[in-house]
This record gives sequence, structure tokens and C-alpha cells, in this order.
Amino acid sequence: MKTITMINGMERFNAHVWTEVQKLLTAGGVAVRILRFHDGHVADRDEALKKAIAQADVVFISLINDRDQADWLGDQLKRAGTQTIFCYESMPEIMGLTKVGDYQIDPNKKSGLPKPMQAILRLITKGRDEDTLYAYTKLTKAAAKLLPLMPAKLKDFRTWLSVNIYWNQPDATNLAQMIRLILRDCLGVSTTVAAPRMIPQMGCFHPDTTELFETQTDYMRWALKTKHYRRGQPLVALMVFRKHLLQEQTYPHDLIRALEAKGLAVLPIFVSGIEAHVALREWVAKEKVDFIVSTMGFAIVGGPAGSTRPGAHAETSAEIMSAINVPYMVAQPLLMQNLEQWTDSGVAPMQAVIMYDLPEMDGSISPIVIGAIENDKIVTIPDRVERVATIAAKWANLRRKAPSERKIALVVYNYPPGLGRLGTAALLNVPATLHALMTRLKQDGYVVGEFPASPDALAKRMATMEGGQGEHVAVPVTDLRAVIKDSILRRIDQKWGSMPGDIAPAGRDAIRLDGIHFDNVFVGVQPPLAVPGDPMRMLFDHDYAPHHQYVAFYRYLIDIWKADAIVHVGMHGTAEWLPGLQLGLTGECWPDIVMGDVPQLYLYPLNNPAESAIAKRRGGAAVISHLIPPYARAGLYKQLAQLRHQLGGTTPAIDLAPLVPEVPMRTGEPDGAYRMRLTRYLDELEQRLILDGLHVMGQRVSRDRSIALVEAALDIPRMGQNGLLQTILEHGVDVGSAPTVRTEFVSKVVYGREASDVFWRTYFNQPTPAHVTEMVSHGREMLIRLEESGDEINVVMHALDGGYILPGHGADPIRGGAAALPSGRNIHGIDPWRLPSDAALLRGQQMADQLIRSHIAENGAMPATVSMTLWALDTIKSEGESIGVVLGLIGAVPARDGQGKIFRYDLLPLNKLGRPRVDVVLDISSIFRDNFPMILDLMDDLIVRAARADEPIDMNPIKAHVAAMQQEGQSFEAATARLFTQAQGEYGTGVDMVVDESQWESKSDLASIYIKRSGFAYGGKRNGVAAQATYRSLLGTVEHVFQAIDSVEYGLTDMQHYYGHSGAVQLAASYESGRTVPLSYAETYTGKTTITSAKQMITVEARTKILNPRWFEPLLAQGYAGATEIANRFTNVMGWSAVGDSVENWVYDGMSDTFIMDEDVRRRFTAANPHAAKAAVQRLLEANSRGLWQSDDATIAKLQEIYADIEDRIEGVVGV
Repeated sequence: MKTITMINGMERFNAHVWTEVQKLLTAGGVAVRILRFHDGHVADRDEALKKAIAQADVVFISLINDRDQADWLGDQLKRAGTQTIFCYESMPEIMGLTKVGDYQIDPNKKSGLPKPMQAILRLITKGRDEDTLYAYTKLTKAAAKLLPLMPAKLKDFRTWLSVNIYWNQPDATNLAQMIRLILRDCLGVSTTVAAPRMIPQMGCFHPDTTELFETQTDYMRWALKTKHYRRGQPLVALMVFRKHLLQEQTYPHDLIRALEAKGLAVLPIFVSGIEAHVALREWVAKEKVDFIVSTMGFAIVGGPAGSTRPGAHAETSAEIMSAINVPYMVAQPLLMQNLEQWTDSGVAPMQAVIMYDLPEMDGSISPIVIGAIENDKIVTIPDRVERVATIAAKWANLRRKAPSERKIALVVYNYPPGLGRLGTAALLNVPATLHALMTRLKQDGYVVGEFPASPDALAKRMATMEGGQGEHVAVPVTDLRAVIKDSILRRIDQKWGSMPGDIAPAGRDAIRLDGIHFDNVFVGVQPPLAVPGDPMRMLFDHDYAPHHQYVAFYRYLIDIWKADAIVHVGMHGTAEWLPGLQLGLTGECWPDIVMGDVPQLYLYPLNNPAESAIAKRRGGAAVISHLIPPYARAGLYKQLAQLRHQLGGTTPAIDLAPLVPEVPMRTGEPDGAYRMRLTRYLDELEQRLILDGLHVMGQRVSRDRSIALVEAALDIPRMGQNGLLQTILEHGVDVGSAPTVRTEFVSKVVYGREASDVFWRTYFNQPTPAHVTEMVSHGREMLIRLEESGDEINVVMHALDGGYILPGHGADPIRGGAAALPSGRNIHGIDPWRLPSDAALLRGQQMADQLIRSHIAENGAMPATVSMTLWALDTIKSEGESIGVVLGLIGAVPARDGQGKIFRYDLLPLNKLGRPRVDVVLDISSIFRDNFPMILDLMDDLIVRAARADEPIDMNPIKAHVAAMQQEGQSFEAATARLFTQAQGEYGTGVDMVVDESQWESKSDLASIYIKRSGFAYGGKRNGVAAQATYRSLLGTVEHVFQAIDSVEYGLTDMQHYYGHSGAVQLAASYESGRTVPLSYAETYTGKTTITSAKQMITVEARTKILNPRWFEPLLAQGYAGATEIANRFTNVMGWSAVGDSVENWVYDGMSDTFIMDEDVRRRFTAANPHAAKAAVQRLLEANSRGLWQSDDATIAKLQEIYADIEDRIEGVVGV
């Protein structure tokens, strides 16, 4: 009996089909053994598969697109000496294994079609590149007719092509005939072969008929006739895989029934995968649909085949979707996991790319897993199918309601929790944005009650809710019991007691929710997630449940008040970070429970696609990006301006030192050398970029406030050419004058439209270099897109009308330039298969070399171990520079497959590396974990191979450390763990939380909290295994801690995450090693990258931002939100003192003098936000009491007096 071994990727669901195939063959007298395997067997190097390949007469492979799997299969086939191999729909390395008689495929050569078929192809595509793959499927019918006409010399090609035709008509009858064909033509078995029954590649279907409709017109006619559609009824387009339909998977029918039960009509379309965009363009666009649900994932253009070039047709798909102009949702069954694997671990890495990364490039929203594999079939989970149907119905309802009937909830935050922080968000003036949104809603016909006349007045009214005071909604417990499931309520009650609980009771029978009704608009404050004063309760309870008030807030909005849409105003709230699976939430995960099924919009800064992805994937939101604040040059002020002036005079250098205590004169340093060092320091400070206030949604950026951004973007080297400033320096302009020339060039040429040649010849007496001409075009495009960014609120209104939000690449506008603009986009990340990019790898390797040289210069030897912090944010914005640093330190490079995907990191030979390797211990953010699971596996594999490398121990500290840990009793798997973060579904190190709430006693407390919270290992078979002991051992070997800073807007003192991550790593490593471990950073957003200590970085930030009127005056001018930003810096600076010694005393002195002791500044600070001013004074007093700041008694007494005065003023305001 002949044996055919089938190896089919993504086909774990159709055993019943092959059972039927076997029955048909047996009934027809055909004896054959068919052995079936899938890609999981290949990945596991399955012994049964090895044996099946060795025994096979024919091997059939499809949909294998992993290089490691391809290499292993190639090796197995070579060993077996398999003579007949059919390969389809796979990567070039697999297609190159094809061997059918004399016919083989050269993976390195593009085979041309016969000229007649090329002509047909051109007719089908009509010149549209995106239709090329679709055209090949259309050629199938033509090929079937041409097969008998092929000459005898092409008989083997004809066999391969014939098998492909049968394979693409994948019902049991056709597959049985395909097996007959293989047996007859390849193995000499005498059997008859019937012609294939051709099935439409694209069509419509419905569970109430067996008919497959070849056009949407035919289907809609049938639907009208059978009353499955009534004119004017909301209509949802549903996209499914053709093979799943033909092989009798039930989930398409389950979805149709659920959608119809909501009163929706359905336009169900099946495609093989590569025709999705054609169906949307030719069919869906012609019907008045209200919503689109895709069960397929992948990209709209090209489907699975297009996944090799992600984003290649992004503009085309955006044009198609914009023409349809409805939301697009992915609701997909998991094709590579069973139900247990899903509910235990969430979505697997490869499936995550298919379901999230690729569709998000086309603007998808609200992804939901509807089922998984069970008993060789795709099974659905009823509550997930119901969730999809409800979301679709609510979006359709929103689209069809008149604005005057819509209820809109605008949600703001109090995060981190604390007085003076209500209604704040990163980089956004929330009160002003709220006011702009409410004004526009009223203009567009929404029923908006009377609201304060100005943003400041609105902020003051909202501030009355702080501390449980002022306006609120009291929701009766009986109402909440009616809308919260008993099972959910029991989980909450187990943690918090019975409703109303102790958090926010409104009497004995109601819960207080902070918010203000303005008729059909509700401005609500998302409740704090943790209990004030008890952060440990949330940090170390892995079965944490949000309290009653938190759950009540969303249940009130969605189920009681019945909001038609929720708009989360700014980054970021906390609901999407609640416990649950990382990806692919079930109905038991808290974000899914809380945020529900209502249409949600989330306003996010355009430079943060990493965290906005969590809002989409765990929060079910549609993201709309907003600009970050404008940039400005820091300039010089007060004593810095005085120093600049005196450097030009005769004052002895030693007398200048007190003006900048951070740059003391060195012993024996000549006067001239010190003056030069001071001059360079002032030059650095003066030209440094800072943010100019906060952004207001929809506010256009004026010319004078955008020039610094354009300059900075043009300074970035691109395409192997130097940036603008470096080019000017190369043309002979001195360092002091070059910035002025750059500004004049940008003003006159980019903004003023003066011919660049005129300017360049005037200054340099030569024509403009070609790359500078390109810079001008780039700069002008940035201006156009900056102007378009003023449409942000228009986009919000469009989304509230149920419209499609254009996708956009989330990026830093300096590094990304025009590609990062405009805002008002549904931002997404980048293709994880291609990280790091070539440019990022090079810069990462350079940083690794700089770090090693810097460490040797300071310590006299190579570092054996470096700990690095990896964030998803910087990884996306820099295209993987931090990954490049990791590879550079270890001594490795990416290996790419024939499609350009990185499938492995290869160790460089030691003789080529030229130095010992460096062990790398990685503190990864939980967002990195969620966004890049594939990269975790690649890094883990690299560490394992380094530990097993045949290399001397003194040249390979990874191998040395693993051996030492094994001698201590740890397993090889434990000893090779190098990637650490929080447990599954948990976020944040917790260090910043306890610092913010002053709930710590000693630095050792903070080190312990960090390790307990972040000591969970990932990569390979580890998926969040508790590994605190391993982490402690590895931290004890760390000799240097490093992190890259990816953008201007987030410096060390701008947010708590730097000291909460790399600062905490330094603290923990110092405790575990018993020595002070240095901490360094590299700013990677400029043309020049240098390694700088944390203390140096904080010094520069204190001078250029915190103490700089050019930074804080625009914030004070923006009132409440700006004052909150200033107060946050006091907490962040103290956080740095808590985890290390990176803050010098003069920084605290300067903050006290600038904001508190200066009566005018203090008056304006207090008037803008008295709670923020009080918090700033409180931090100074706390820093002094903890010994982090040494101040004199008189200063402390004055601060205490001011604190009491502000407190009295607050109590007076509250009492009014």
C-alpha cells in the first residue's frame, strides 16, 4: 500500500474531511495510507512525523512559512530520499523542495508565465498591483482548460498544476480525486480520476440554503426574497475563509445566527484569502453596510500570501475601507491552539501576528477570539460570539442614530491616584480638550447641557469632585445587582465584601460615582484602581478583582445610563490593564467584564502605538491619535545666561564654578580648558529640545511652534546621509553658528519657499546637495501633514458617526518625520518579523560598542553581564534599536528567510566578534511581552545556543553563568532564563506605585518589591513562570544597567517608568551583587548617540526642563493640567532618589526656590491647581525627612508654613 504524508500548516480542524476522503477512496477500491500532520508537529520535531516522512512515497506540504520548520523538513526529506514532493502556498525555502518527476521549483528564480496567460493576467488586474495574487486564482479556471493542450515534455509540471487545482477545491470529493491523481501520475497506480468540481473562489452563502452565490447581487436578491434582509435594515458584512466553509466548520453559521438575532441583516462572503480586498471593493462597497466583521485576520490585501510583505498595500486597503467607511472588526477562531491552551495562556505568538499586527495595519478595531480547536474541529464559545454580535449591533445603532439622540460618555482619569491629578493625561491638556469636544458636540447637534464657558472653569468644576466631594451620581445597589452577573459579583465580594463596600459608599444602599451630567453628555472620572494607601493589595494579589465602585462605573455607563459610545480622553486609563489573559480575552477577564460591548474611542498620543495597542487588544477600543506638544529649544536663563555672559569676560574660571555646581573645575585644570568645557556644556543645554506646554485636541500648530520639530526631524540621518545640522557643519560652519544657519535655512527654504539653491549658493557658494533637496521636500510634507493634524476633532466626530478611522504608523515625529503624521489616525505598530531593521541593528551595535568602551574606561575591564530594560514603545519607534544593542552585546546577528523575515538570531564566531560575549539580563516591560512574544522566543533561543556553544568559558559568560547556576542546583532551563517581567496579565513593576503613595521604608523594600513583582520568566516554554530566585542570582552578576531613550518627550524625570524599571534594576542589582552598579542611558532620537550616566541625564533635564522658565511657564499658562505636570516632576525626582543616588542636592534646592519660594510662581501654581502645589511641597518635605535632600532648618520651616497655608486655602475652597 502506498503512503502519502500530508503536512499542512494551519489545518488542525478538518480531520473529519480526511476521514470522508479515506471512505470515498476505500469505497472506490483505492488502497492508500494517508498520514496527516500540521505545523505544530514540525515545530515539535515530532518523532511520528519523522517516521512518516521516512516511510512516505509522496510528501505533500502546504502553508509552512517558518524558516526553522522549513530547514528541518528539508533535512528530513533529504535523509529519507523522498522522490515526490508537492509544495504549495509556502515560503520559498519550502517551494524549493518541490520535486514531481523532472519538475522542480528554483526558489531563487521567478518563473514567468506563458505569454497568453500574462495577457489574461493584465486584463484581470487592470494595472492594479494589489490584484496580482487574486488574478492568479482567476487563472485557475483557464489553466484547467489549458491542461490537455500542454505538450508531453511538461507532463510533470501539468501534474503539479493539476494537483494544485484539486487542492484549491477543498471538499472531500475533490480531495479524493487529488489523491487518485497523485497515485496514478506519480506512483503508477491504475485508477481513474474525475475532473475537478470547480467551486467559486469568492461568493456568498447562508446557513438556510446550500446554494453558493457567485455575486453579492444574487445573494441580496435571495435575502430580500426570503426576508433575511429588509430594505433599510442594518447590514453587516461577514468575511470567512472559503476552505472553512467548504469543510463544514460551523462558526460562520454561528456568527450569522447571532448577528441576525440582534436584528441585523448579514452579507456573508467567503474568499480563499487573497481576494478579500476585491470582495470589499467590488461587493461590500456597493451595499449600504454598517459594519464589517472579518473572521480571517491577516491583511486585507493579499491575505495569508500578503503577510510576507506587511503594509505593502496599506494605502490601497485604506482607500477601499475609506470608500466603505464603516468600522472593521476582527473576530477570529484560533487555528493553532485548542481551548485549554487559549484559556490558560492567551493567544500564541504566530496567531497574534495574524489576528492583531497585520489587521491593525488596515485599521481594525475591537479584536475578539471566538473559539479554538477542539477534537479536530473549530468550536466557538457562545458568549464570545454573542459579544461580537452585540458590538456590531451597537456600532450600527450608533451610526444610524441622530446626534440629538446619542448619549456620549467622556471618561477622564485620576492617575496616578491623588489630589490635583483629576482629569490629566500624558502630553494632553485634558480640560481644554474636554471643552473643545463638548463645544463641537453641541455644534453638531448633540444635546449638551450648559457647561462652563472656559477650560479653566471646567477644570475647577471637575476639581470639586476630588476627595469624594462635589458633584456625583449615586447608583442604587439594587440597580447594580440587576446588571452585574452573580458570578462576577461573587468574585468582587470575595475581595471587598458586599456592596456598597467601603471604597465609595453613598449611604448604605448606593455607590458614589464621580461625574457630571450635561444632558446627553456625561463627564465621568474613572475610579482609582487600587486602594489609596494600600498598593500592596493590588501588586501581590494575582487573583486581584477591581472593587465595586470600579465595576459600577462602567456598568452604570453601559447598562443603566445606556451610553451609545464612550470616549476615553487621553493616555491612559486603567481598565485595559486589569488582570486577565494578555491577549485573546475570555469573558472571565476583567477588562472584558468591565469595558463591555459599547463602542469605545480612545484618544492617544501619536508616538505611543505600543500602549495604544493594549487599549485596542484588551480594551476593545478604536484609537484616535493626537499630536504631542510642540517642541522648543531650551535656551539659557538666569545663572546659565549669566555664565554665558561672563565666559566672554575676564572673570576667573574658578569664580564661575558656583553657577553650575554640576560642572566643577577639576584639580589642576587650566583656566582655558575649564572655560571650553563650560562653553560646550552651555551649548548642549541651549540647543536641547524640550516640550512647549501640552497639546489641545484639534489645535493647529502655529509656524513658530513647529519650526523646532521640523529642524529636529531634518537633523536625523536618513538613507545613509547625514542630517541637516551635520551637513552644515561639514560645509565649514562653526559649531556655535551652525544652529542659526539651520534655523534660517528651514525658515526661508522649507517654510518660506525660497529656492534652496539660492540659499546654498549664498552661504556655501555651491549647488544644494541632492540629499538636502530631499530634506526640503520632506520638511514641506511635514508642514502639510501638521496642518492636516488640526482635523483631530473632526476625526472624533466622524468616528462617533460610525465611520472608518484611517490607520497610521505610530511613531515619533522627529525620528519618523512625515511618516508619523498626520494625527487623527488609528495608530498601529510594525511588523515584528522584521525587528530589528538593518539601520536599527547598526545603531544598536554601535551603542553596544560604546557601552562596552565606556564601562572599560570607568572600570578597567569588560562587563561580564549587562542588564537592559526593553520597552515596546522604543522598540516600535526605533524599529528595534534596543534589540540591536542586545544582539551587539551578545555578539549575534539576525538571520532572514527568503521572505525577509527574521527567523533566528545567529551567534557570530568569536574570532569575528573579536572580544568576549556579554551576558544580558533583560527587564522587559509587560507591554513588550504582549506586543512581541515572537521576539521573546528568538532571544531565548539565542541564549540557549550561546549556553551550549563550544567556546571557552572565559570568552562566554553566558555559558559560565549557566554552568555555575546548574552547579547550584538549578536546571538548565531555569539557568538560561534571561527575560523577566510581571506575571501573565499583570502590568508594572510596582516600585513607582509605592513611591507615589509613600508606602516604603527603605531602599531594600523597593528592591524586594521589584524582584517579587518582576521575577517571572518568559521565552521558549516559559510563559510567566515564577523565577525570583533565578532572577536574584542573575542580578548578582550584573555589572552595568542600560536603557535607550527613544524620544524628546519622555525623559528620566518626565514619567515614573524610568525609575520604576531601569532605576529599580540598578537598585536590585546593587543589593544582590553587593556593589554599586552603574546605570547608563543613550538618547537615540538624535543623529549622534552618546552613553550618559543617569546622574548626568537628570542634571541636564533639571537645567533644561524643570528649572527652566521656557519649560514651566507654558505649563502654568495652561492652568490645572499644566500645574499637575509640574507637580509630577517632584514625585519623579524623588523617585530617582529613592532607587539610587542620581539626584544632586542642588536639584532639590532649585525646585524649592523656583516653584515654592518664588512668591509669584507659587501664587500662579497654587491658583492653577492648589492640590498640585500642595503635593509639590509635600514631596520636598518627604525628601528631606527621608534624608534624600539635605536642606537647612529655615527652608524646611518655611516649606511647612507654605504647606499649611495652601492646605488652609484648599479647605476654604472646599467649604464654599
